[in-house]
Amino acid sequence: MPRHSASIVRRGALSAALLPICLIAPACLAAAPAGFGFNYWPRHYQGCEALTPAQWPAARTAVAADLDQMKSLGASVVRLSLYMETSGFRPGPNVALEPDYCHHLPDLLTMVENAGLKTIIAFSNTYLYEHNNGQYYNWQDPSLGYAGTQDGYWRFTMHSKDWIDRMVALAGVRDSILYYDIQNEYDSRAPEIDYYFRTIYSQSKIPPGKRGISILQSPFDVDPTAWRSVPRQLQAMPGATLAYVEFHSYPTAPFDRCPLHGDIEAKYDEVRSRFAPGTQVVLGEFGRPALAQEDPDEEPGGYPTQCRELPADPDPDRRWDEPRQRATELDLIGRAAAKGIPYFLHWMLWDDTPARLDFDPTNPRHQVYGYGYGPHAPKDVVGALAERYGLVANADFESAPTVGQPPQRWDAGSWNTVGSAPAVLLFVSGGAGSGEAATGDHYARLQTQQACATCTIWMQADAFDIGPNRRLHFNAYLRSNLSGVQLKLVQYDANWNVLAVSAAPAFTPSGWSWNNYAVRFREQNPQLTPASWSVTTAPGTARAILTVGGTPATAPALLDIDAVSVSAD
Repeated sequence: MPRHSASIVRRGALSAALLPICLIAPACLAAAPAGFGFNYWPRHYQGCEALTPAQWPAARTAVAADLDQMKSLGASVVRLSLYMETSGFRPGPNVALEPDYCHHLPDLLTMVENAGLKTIIAFSNTYLYEHNNGQYYNWQDPSLGYAGTQDGYWRFTMHSKDWIDRMVALAGVRDSILYYDIQNEYDSRAPEIDYYFRTIYSQSKIPPGKRGISILQSPFDVDPTAWRSVPRQLQAMPGATLAYVEFHSYPTAPFDRCPLHGDIEAKYDEVRSRFAPGTQVVLGEFGRPALAQEDPDEEPGGYPTQCRELPADPDPDRRWDEPRQRATELDLIGRAAAKGIPYFLHWMLWDDTPARLDFDPTNPRHQVYGYGYGPHAPKDVVGALAERYGLVANADFESAPTVGQPPQRWDAGSWNTVGSAPAVLLFVSGGAGSGEAATGDHYARLQTQQACATCTIWMQADAFDIGPNRRLHFNAYLRSNLSGVQLKLVQYDANWNVLAVSAAPAFTPSGWSWNNYAVRFREQNPQLTPASWSVTTAPGTARAILTVGGTPATAPALLDIDAVSVSAD
């Protein structure tokens, strides 16, 4: 819903330790869609290997930063995809379980829970599907020992059930787990998948009220007249029902070279009509790839209804497909929210999670659906989301920018504890085709020509309305030669009295490149690595202001900031 507030202008200063601020007019902003979320796994997808005692200390640092990133963009749920082969369960009747794999799954789920996110656990059993160029299905691989025996498929199914039961036991009883996806992208064309579904449904330890399934194709997989469809399998088990059913949408990931479920409203209605009224239907995965410059080809398929080869971006300085990804993602998020779809989850946060086993940067089929090429290299969609749904106005500095002029809805200042403060300039920099901005075309630059070890310089956004007892999450991309760079949140009551000042951990950048703030401050504050960082507003809070600044230890002192994402639970 749009926010409206009277224009208030007031200027003042706090102590240098609090980053002084100027109070400006609040913005009119739309709240982040309540059902938005991500499919997720720690970057450089290793599956449960990342959750072993040896790997988890490093992985949890990345997880904490990623949770901050997702929450700052308005996420409310994550979907964790578990693969048998990366969970310590290599298929085969005589293969021993890797006992350390997934050891820290409970800790991962607790971190997600503590960040204020719900969880969906999806079981992706790739051994159900074709392998070796379609010569056989994975479970039929002669080296596994299932094929060619009378009870081979049953033994494979029991092995799969053991894997699922172990994951459910590790997860434990948690209200934060919405449901378990029995099989990621159930495909009714796969032989014996109906038997697999019925067995896991009826014999696994997935709690009865948390059974779910994701389908690959609608209407094929939800057609009640087709034996292998999910509705027919439920009919075959009297009283069987599902808590959730997912459909997925990849407008340029073609099925027979046409978009997969670009018409999400019609697909939602179609799937909804096939299941009991108590079954929630969600958009479990959606995405649009954005390819890096070294990728030789673009994925075929138009959006949302055409099937055609998309032309290459004529500008060689741009990452090829970021504008299309940005437009498609915002469109799908807005349409899913408007349709009332309970949850809609992007695939995934960063590129190459999960990575293909045959990953090759020149292969256009490697995972390029993420919101960043890596944590410190965001794609345009990050800034666009922060701008569209975040609490800070002009969060990506793309609102009617004029290079060299002050950015709209931002201001700047300086402070010296022992004398006069240095003069500062704040202006829009970058520009179309420059390739300088972290996201979009523009960013803001704060600059002073004076070094001062006792000074603080800062830039600040317009005040935004926020009530008491609201949990706020924020992040930003910045580059700077300041020392002690940090974000701070100042809370005010309705009369502009300061109620609280909350400072995120500071860090001192090294080198001249963009930094994901949530990642970098953890590197220099190792005691904070396991925790997601957030601020809960105080009683009586009516509005808040976000500032970012630091100490100009050298001259000229520069702070560039872009893609400032702020959201509230």
